[in-house]
Amino acid sequence: MPIRYPRVMSAARRKPDEILKTAETPLVFCPLGFERRAFLRFGKLPVVTTGPGAEAIRHAFARRDAWPVRHPRLVILLGLAGALAPELRAGTAEFATHATGPDGPELRSALWHRGRSLGGTSPSFPSLQPPERLRILEAASPVTTPAAKAALHAATGAHLVDTESHAFAACAEAAGIPWSIVRGISDAAHDALPPEVASFVDTHGETRPLRVLRAIARRPALLGDLGRLALRSRAAMRDASFLADSLACVPPIELCSPANPLLLFGGSFDPPHARHATLLADAMRALGAPCAIVMPAAINPLKAQRPPAEPGARLAMCRAAFSTLPDDLAGEVRLSHLELDRDGPSYTVDTIEELVARHPFLAGAIRFLVGSDAIRSIERWSRWRTLLELARPAVVVRPPDTRASVERFLADFARTSGLADAPSWLLDLPPVELASTAIRDAIARGEPLARVEGLPDGVRAEIEARRLYGFGG
Repeated sequence: MPIRYPRVMSAARRKPDEILKTAETPLVFCPLGFERRAFLRFGKLPVVTTGPGAEAIRHAFARRDAWPVRHPRLVILLGLAGALAPELRAGTAEFATHATGPDGPELRSALWHRGRSLGGTSPSFPSLQPPERLRILEAASPVTTPAAKAALHAATGAHLVDTESHAFAACAEAAGIPWSIVRGISDAAHDALPPEVASFVDTHGETRPLRVLRAIARRPALLGDLGRLALRSRAAMRDASFLADSLACVPPIELCSPANPLLLFGGSFDPPHARHATLLADAMRALGAPCAIVMPAAINPLKAQRPPAEPGARLAMCRAAFSTLPDDLAGEVRLSHLELDRDGPSYTVDTIEELVARHPFLAGAIRFLVGSDAIRSIERWSRWRTLLELARPAVVVRPPDTRASVERFLADFARTSGLADAPSWLLDLPPVELASTAIRDAIARGEPLARVEGLPDGVRAEIEARRLYGFGG
């Protein structure tokens, strides 16, 4: 059998995606007031001070209504940490790719999944090369002696230590938000921290100047230790602030991972109706998707006929329908010409292979939105097993199906196909009641457009201007 290569469009023919909705800005979390003030000198992102320790991080996530950005596309933990690995230098900054702690499994940042580097597909930010694996350990209190640092490094393999990282990563994942940790190194593995430093900060992350003065009065040599620590910390926070601020340059598609997937919404969209936009928004929230691509198809291979409206009209209607998404949606929404510009029927497997060819980190990090009526014919789709190796469906109920009937189908499919996770494909979303076919039929019958149910205003205007589906005939 000859080798079949994916149908990847040449760069010369490829049109860039249109951005229908921009993503919300990232949000920075600083445990200490000193860290927040240092970041504000160099960075431009919104920032909140949480207070030190894991419990303060959990409290900050519980008070999401107080965040300056309610729905950030990315949350960043920024501040100081101690080095456990001898090769890390004080006064510099690092990205932590993995967070480990006393509770729960090690967590991995979506930005660096599978060891890829930041900006790998972004010409605007080509030079930042974070490590493939840099672990940060969350400890209950500051680790102050070289001996204790060496013991922790030997026991855990961690490179850095702080008191918030694992709680931060766990809270972000529970909230469905991609996360990153940027730490300035205040003390190297061979540096000893003054044991009094833990008592110098209150529960809000602010310095207690009277305690500092009393400690210096009791031990005058502490003044020199604190001066050297302050110099290293300022240099470290400067570098860390620049690194954290640079994350705003990362395209939302590069935040996608198996935990926060890219959502692909394909279909004829002939015409797109009101439920299409609300469904996309609901699915993005349910999956924590940093980016979604609306993909009008050229020809549905299972119907083998061209849609009634020509491609330019369907693109214009999609542009109108999906440009009215709600403000509380964190991620970016794109409109793609890929399938319309490609010759022949629109096979989902070809589309996903092309997306993965452009962005290799998307392998296993794509969900394609599909109705329960279509998923029942999945074994008739082109190279369906290859498709399901690269991406997983995100299934929504379409009448006459019910949630129970779709659950039964997916359970049976899991047994016959060997894909044990099939029952998890079903999203807990309201059924899709509207249908484009019914809208076209109503227009063809001569119903006034204002009375056709489910037509967004912008789509209605396009149908009228282009005289689609027999309007005015």
